[in-house]
Amino acid sequence: MASTISINNSQGPVIVNPTLGYKLDPGEPGIPSGAPASKSVLRVLGQELANYMDFKKQAMEKGGFIIAGGIFLDMQKRGSFLAAVAGKTRVLMYIPGEKNQVNGKPEQQNNQFDTIDFESDLKKSKIEQKIDELYRKLSTTNDPLEAEKLQQQILMLTMAMNALMFGMKIPELLVGMLLNTTV
Repeated sequence: MASTISINNSQGPVIVNPTLGYKLDPGEPGIPSGAPASKSVLRVLGQELANYMDFKKQAMEKGGFIIAGGIFLDMQKRGSFLAAVAGKTRVLMYIPGEKNQVNGKPEQQNNQFDTIDFESDLKKSKIEQKIDELYRKLSTTNDPLEAEKLQQQILMLTMAMNALMFGMKIPELLVGMLLNTTV
């Protein structure tokens, strides 16, 4: 279902704002209501913030606290808007007297991969932020030499991002060097 708004009646641009449907994960509290693409970030972020607060409450009830956490949004173009199509909340809790807690559940033997995935997600997020920053600089620069340098840095960071997405392990030192050498 898509709603369209015409900005100008005489063959002007048309803004397409489709309504996106969302499903909750099994056992996740909340109401699975849809939202227009223009308000999808608010909808998904609101749900993920509620999940984060729920994890925080669970930790406090057990006498613990959240050590680290993050909210990750999957952004895709829908209609005329960049929309949030999914979200994920990850937390690392410390609860005194309990061993190996990840996302409020006892950690299992092979859960070391979740910690690696969490660290990888954080690295990806930092690289994505740097790439976005470089694209903004590229769009405002008038110097061709600086533009070429920015494009090379974007390419380097994109290759690092692709390596992380395919499960290749990039040493922390290399990620730090890539992020620090960019303008």
